[in-house]
Amino acid sequence: MQGDERTQSVNEAGPEANNRSARAHGWRRNKRWLVLVAVVVAAVAVSLWLSRGSSTQEGRPVPAPAGQAVPSPSTGSGGTQPREGEITITISPDKLESAQIKTETVPTSSTTSGPAAGYRTTGTVQSNSYKDVPVLPVTGGIVREVNAQLGDRVKRGQPLAVIFSSELANAEGEYLKMLAELDEHHKHHLRALELLEIGAISREDLEQAVSKYTSAQANVVAARQRLVSLGMTVREVEALKSPEQVRSLISITAPSSGTVVSRTVNSGEVIAGGKELFRIADLGSLWVIGQVYESGLANIRVGTASSITTVAYPDRTFEGRVSYIDPRLDPQTRTVQVRVELKNPGELLKIGMSVDVSFGKAGMAGSAIMIPKSALQMIGDKQVVFVATDRAGVFVQREVRAGAETNGFVPVYSGISGGERVVTDGSFLLRAETLRIK
Repeated sequence: MQGDERTQSVNEAGPEANNRSARAHGWRRNKRWLVLVAVVVAAVAVSLWLSRGSSTQEGRPVPAPAGQAVPSPSTGSGGTQPREGEITITISPDKLESAQIKTETVPTSSTTSGPAAGYRTTGTVQSNSYKDVPVLPVTGGIVREVNAQLGDRVKRGQPLAVIFSSELANAEGEYLKMLAELDEHHKHHLRALELLEIGAISREDLEQAVSKYTSAQANVVAARQRLVSLGMTVREVEALKSPEQVRSLISITAPSSGTVVSRTVNSGEVIAGGKELFRIADLGSLWVIGQVYESGLANIRVGTASSITTVAYPDRTFEGRVSYIDPRLDPQTRTVQVRVELKNPGELLKIGMSVDVSFGKAGMAGSAIMIPKSALQMIGDKQVVFVATDRAGVFVQREVRAGAETNGFVPVYSGISGGERVVTDGSFLLRAETLRIK
């Protein structure tokens, strides 16, 4: 009877157990499908990743490369040499390989498809007349020494020449004479005061003594200033007390700092007062005089930006501004002289040099070389590119003047030359390295 109860209990629980078994079987089957789908998805992802990484392998179609990969440090690259003062960036071999830096060669031909120039003309470099000082002796004499040569840089007060002058000796003698007279009149004035107190002289006699003493003081002051004007210092004049101290040598000193651009005197020469012996110019600031036709005057005014270029430095542009426009028109050439004032770093520009002058917004004049936009970087307010040198892994930062982007390219008006290789891919990395160096 107990067996019948167990049988009945099993029969009653059978449907519920069968349902649980079916559900467990279905869950295991779904789990296998989920695992299978996950495996397939992972396989597809791995396949796509591998196909992307191997897209440059032989036998697979690849697009033409946008640039030239930088060679490894063991090979030369035929680049350029760093210029003086340029920032140099060196990339280590392992970092160079992972950075995948690419370069493109700058085309040798230029284009004029950039913004138009305002006005262009030719000009001549001149010294800044406001900083151009002649050296003139105040008296004549015989030149004993010449201590400055053409091209020498001198400082204000530096001796340039020594002159033997009889006029200086006479002026010193006159000064000593005035000193003696002053001493005599001073003593006479003191005696007159004593005599007046005891009634030995009149008030009129005292006034005459005071007048002579005052006149002697004025004569000494005038003689002293004469000696100073002849080149003696105040201390030297004060030390002059006896005829044994009289000297006749005048030291001609530089009136300002700059470069000696003219010398017209030699030792032993007899010169007159006022003759120009030297000329000193500040070559760090120059003038460029350009000839502008009537048709170009409308857009040129004082303060207009100007760009100066010359065949002597084809890769350099000198910036300046118009400082003067001649109010007179030359009736023969129908031109007006326009003066551009500019800095001359390194004194590269020479007086008399012929240059090209472009008036208008800096960087917008003349022909341009087109480079990829990715090669141009901004550091502060400067536009720069990075140029590969002839040493692999070594690049230089080059400041340029570029225009607006057109179809992924920008026109560059100065700073680089045709045949140089600018970095396109990886230029941002070099910019970061430059900022880190600074």
